[in-house]
Amino acid sequence: MSSLSKKSTFPAVFSVNVQQKVLDNEENTEDTFWPGTGRKGKCMIIAATGSLQAAPNAPIVYRGDYETIFPMMREDGYHGTELHILDSRDIDRKKLYHLLKQNQLVLTSIGTGAAYGKWHWNIADRDEKIRNLAVECLKEHMITASPYRGVVILGSMQGRFRDAGSREEFVYHVEESLYRLDRLAEEYDVTVGYEIMNHYESDFLFRICDGIRFMEEHSFKRIGLHIDTVHMNIDESDLGNAVRRAGSWIRHVHIADNDRYYPGHGHMNFREILQGLKDIGYSGVLALETFSRPDMRTCGRKSLEYLRFVMEEVYGERKE
Repeated sequence: MSSLSKKSTFPAVFSVNVQQKVLDNEENTEDTFWPGTGRKGKCMIIAATGSLQAAPNAPIVYRGDYETIFPMMREDGYHGTELHILDSRDIDRKKLYHLLKQNQLVLTSIGTGAAYGKWHWNIADRDEKIRNLAVECLKEHMITASPYRGVVILGSMQGRFRDAGSREEFVYHVEESLYRLDRLAEEYDVTVGYEIMNHYESDFLFRICDGIRFMEEHSFKRIGLHIDTVHMNIDESDLGNAVRRAGSWIRHVHIADNDRYYPGHGHMNFREILQGLKDIGYSGVLALETFSRPDMRTCGRKSLEYLRFVMEEVYGERKE
């Protein structure tokens, strides 16, 4: 029996249905929610982050070519992956989809911040050419995510006030760009997750309540909030209530401990966060955006082991 056909020690799909709390890897029932496929059900999937190339301190768990890391993810218990991609035009999509299928993974989401780090592409820039490059880059990611109806994360590519020259110009360009992206997301049947980042890394909307207000002031159809436990730990005073107030605006969640290590390494109150997600009926993705330490396999497996333990506490023991 190959390693890919063995049952993992740490299942990565957790049903919110009281009758079926934790699904085994090989189970594929109608109660299962597979983000990106359009299948309905009340279930969350934990996705492993992966990247072809990642800086040593980048919060990416699995690093290397997809032929190598996808079997690792599957063997370690994952059903989904969030890929951090510099430029989707450099990806052989046909090959990517084949490898995902071969390893029984779905592409849940795409991280996009590398384009800001390398080229400074952002949707708020004073230079229209830069804004257009950013929107085009995000559109290509939408095309990549489209077969899975995945989430394209808008984090660092929001830009900073200094990119636009003033707060007023920043907000104007962000709103204009978001409406363009909203139309594209509708065309490609994906979701854009606007990331709420802490005040050290963002100048705009660094609390979830700010994000709610911004969303309510606009008529976006395919844009919602992407939240991250590390950012929440800095700027939110009540983690569970922040989640509950956001409700259905939450479209995607990044999970890491307060020190950006794997869950369970630090002091983050995951029970409070998961209880909030349970209370709002969240059935999307929990993507592990953590440091790959002490190594990617240990990080990946410890993350699932701890989250499984906490989720069974929050959602209740599995009923036989």
